[in-house]
Amino acid sequence: MLLINNITGPGVPSLPNLFTEAGWLPPVICILLCWSITTLSASMYAEAMANVPGNDRFQGRIEFSTIIQYYFGRKWFIAAMIGLVGSLMALVIISVVQSVQVMDNLLATIFGKTCGMNLTPFQNVWKNDTGTAFDVAHSTTFFACIDTNNLSGGNAWGCHIVLTLGYVLVASMAIPCGVFNLDDNMIIQQIAFWLTMLCWVIWIIASFSNDRSMNSISGGLVAVNNDVNTGSIAGVLGAILFNFGFVTTVPSWINEKDPSAKVNRSLWFSTTICVVIYFLVAIPAGHVFADVLQGTVTGTCAAHSGNNGVGGSQAYNCANNLLQVFTQSYTAPWQSNSFAATVLKASVYAFPVVCLVSSIPIFCIIIKYNLQENGFSKTMSFFWGVIFPWVASFPLVYQPNVLSQVINFTSLVFVSFTSFIVPFMLYIKLQSIQTEESEKRIKMEGGGDGLLSPPEAPEPVHKAFPSGWGRENATFKVRVSQVFGVVIAIAAVIAVVLTISQGTYTFDKQTCALTGT
Repeated sequence: MLLINNITGPGVPSLPNLFTEAGWLPPVICILLCWSITTLSASMYAEAMANVPGNDRFQGRIEFSTIIQYYFGRKWFIAAMIGLVGSLMALVIISVVQSVQVMDNLLATIFGKTCGMNLTPFQNVWKNDTGTAFDVAHSTTFFACIDTNNLSGGNAWGCHIVLTLGYVLVASMAIPCGVFNLDDNMIIQQIAFWLTMLCWVIWIIASFSNDRSMNSISGGLVAVNNDVNTGSIAGVLGAILFNFGFVTTVPSWINEKDPSAKVNRSLWFSTTICVVIYFLVAIPAGHVFADVLQGTVTGTCAAHSGNNGVGGSQAYNCANNLLQVFTQSYTAPWQSNSFAATVLKASVYAFPVVCLVSSIPIFCIIIKYNLQENGFSKTMSFFWGVIFPWVASFPLVYQPNVLSQVINFTSLVFVSFTSFIVPFMLYIKLQSIQTEESEKRIKMEGGGDGLLSPPEAPEPVHKAFPSGWGRENATFKVRVSQVFGVVIAIAAVIAVVLTISQGTYTFDKQTCALTGT
């Protein structure tokens, strides 16, 4: 359950945007490739972990950074720690941003408005289709209450740094959980798993039974989106790597799992379930809401930019993700059925608590574990692992397109390194060590010098490759690791270049006014 919660986390509500922007074919291919490669890399990491002396049955408690230091020494350890903290910090930031935004929407639904202190008051300006400019109310007010569910006249907090009531409530729920250990949070994870599954089911049904036309401009989901304004494949790899960037959490999961649980079986079962969830959530929603979903790289949608420039409204506020689609009155399905609409909204408002808020402490605790294991005091580990991610997230809550930008760049820089390249390097190093030890043992046994060969280390409980798949062929395993590592590295570099060259980075008053929640 912990693995599934980590993989089906903050990136899932943005997957329909990705499918709409790129078309269904590139993401499907990328998800299937990443599913196989990332699960294998996690299994390889687990095998390297089992080969650390004294941990052949995972009886020791060692973390990601300690494994790196054992195999590669201090320099690579520092690089790995930067990658680990960077990738987990990105997960926390995305979770915080989504949680705070939806919590503000929930408060606005219950009380009509949500309140906040605007620490950077300046005037936002919204323009309609005719170019007439309107000052957005409350954007220059230090303390204001606004309805974040109704942004038809512009977002007063767009591009501002705002301490909202939603932020305070989410922080008060998540930060105390970071005090505990990972196993203390397992009951919360189990409850969160089943409630999150319920949210997915409601969203999938809502997409399949949508009774409003929101794909008439774009024509719905296509195999490859070649539209000059809304089409781009640049964000595919980064977004999908972000969703599969769970390898750094595997050592902590192994330390807490039941001894009877098989690593390979758990990994492949969990990731397969997640792939099914990705497709069921992303493909139907990407098709029926194709006009209104904002591209992760282009930053626009068909309802705003039209289909190859035809149609669309420049004043339209595209939806950042599925959460916004389901909470805005002009995009949410089931508006003719008050009960169904209430259930749908309830699932959206529950999502930050049952999925995101419950996962935030897990990522924070893993950062804290790695810092403590490498010399940091409990106080400093708690600050950098639990408190600092909230400080870093605070200015980003209402910045334009922050979700897709953080997902793209941190995935391509940090996740591709820590969750893919590092495990493959570890596995190559492990094969080299085992080959050298085997050769030494053979020489000592056949040398006739009377020396006893060193005793063989206990057989580790876990192997990445099943028997019959080249498990005993070190050369084969090294070649597989090299190929996958090189492919991911090259793909990440290409994706960075495409994201920068095809991305939209406009930052003006209209952009701020159209910042969605």
